[in-house]
Amino acid sequence: MTMLTILMRADDIVFVSAGSSYTVPVGVATLTAMIAGDPPLPEELINAIGTIMDHIEDVTRELPGAAAADRIECGGNGVGTIAAVEVGGHAPLPFSLSRAAAEEVFRTIATETASDRALNPGLPKAEVRQVLGVCCAVVAIFRALPAAVIHVVTESDALLGCGEQ
Repeated sequence: MTMLTILMRADDIVFVSAGSSYTVPVGVATLTAMIAGDPPLPEELINAIGTIMDHIEDVTRELPGAAAADRIECGGNGVGTIAAVEVGGHAPLPFSLSRAAAEEVFRTIATETASDRALNPGLPKAEVRQVLGVCCAVVAIFRALPAAVIHVVTESDALLGCGEQ
């Protein structure tokens, strides 16, 4: 079984497969900073998603097993929040997030103003802005890789999978 572990951080995203790693120099905070509109403008979202998709081409070139991974685990900055928004409250981790569910969360988050997002029961107030960057990254991963499910894990589990501790 081939596994891909993804660790989302503020300024970069680390991908690890078969003992090798590749770091994308764009993170959750970077993506969030690309989105100024409230609600976000379509072109801001397209640019944020496209940025990650372009970098995933580099990932699959440097980590050939990434594109064929049987299992993808993803953790780090705000990833658990996507699962919490999906269920409308606390989501125990690990959580299996389907492609359809990720797209649904993205459509909800991307069309709301910050004040509307703040009313979402699964979204901590401190993450009302950051969730936009996280959503763009998760959707980009689903759109660039053939995965049907991403297993959302704790940051410490993602760190273990990335060989960091």
